[in-house]
Amino acid sequence: MTKRAIKKITLLLAILIIGAGGLAIALLAPADRLIAADAAAVPETASQDVSAGGEAGFLDYDMVIGDRDAPVEIIEYAAISCSHCAHFHQDVLPELKKKYLDTGKARLVYRNFIFDNPFDVYASLLTRCATRENFFSTVKTYFDYQKAWLKVAEMQQVYQADGRDAAIIFAQAEVAKIAKMAGMSDEDVRQCYDNQQAINYLLQIRKTAVETYGVNSTPTLIVGGKKVESNDLVTLEKAIAEAGK
Repeated sequence: MTKRAIKKITLLLAILIIGAGGLAIALLAPADRLIAADAAAVPETASQDVSAGGEAGFLDYDMVIGDRDAPVEIIEYAAISCSHCAHFHQDVLPELKKKYLDTGKARLVYRNFIFDNPFDVYASLLTRCATRENFFSTVKTYFDYQKAWLKVAEMQQVYQADGRDAAIIFAQAEVAKIAKMAGMSDEDVRQCYDNQQAINYLLQIRKTAVETYGVNSTPTLIVGGKKVESNDLVTLEKAIAEAGK
């Protein structure tokens, strides 16, 4: 990974977690925190128009399952490293898709809500650098193999032994393995890690989620403009019925 990419990921973590604790804070050097202070204002570059194009070199628009004109909109804010999100995609989404998304009754809009760890940030970036056709299959691969690539304890050991840059490179390498399983090349991965617009996009999506819907955990689902308190199928069915009235 290039030095520029390491600096970018450090800056991104700083923006996400200033004032917080944990390993991610430990990955920040004092100079990086000063840089983050100048970057607190996230550029307004993120479009959430589902019909927008990906001319920026990544998927800079909402990804949708189902008919885009379906009467009920379900927005899902998910983090790739979130175990509850993996559960939702593996155990709830298939039935939701069968009953509502495939039948034109509702559409699901997927939005990233990045967590403050390098694994999540890199995995989120790489899903956004997949092709449009491969986006949801790439997301599924990350969720299906989450326990294989989310090696937080191992990254902590690398950090203690070899320092911050080595720990970030370790996280990047583990995440890249899954991207390659999903069809991305080494060059695809490198270019994605260096894509500042993609990083800005992820930050803006998170900022909008917090400001508009009060999102503070994942998965968070918004049905018909209203945040639901649970992500089980029964709760979602009730919310969809209410939104369809």
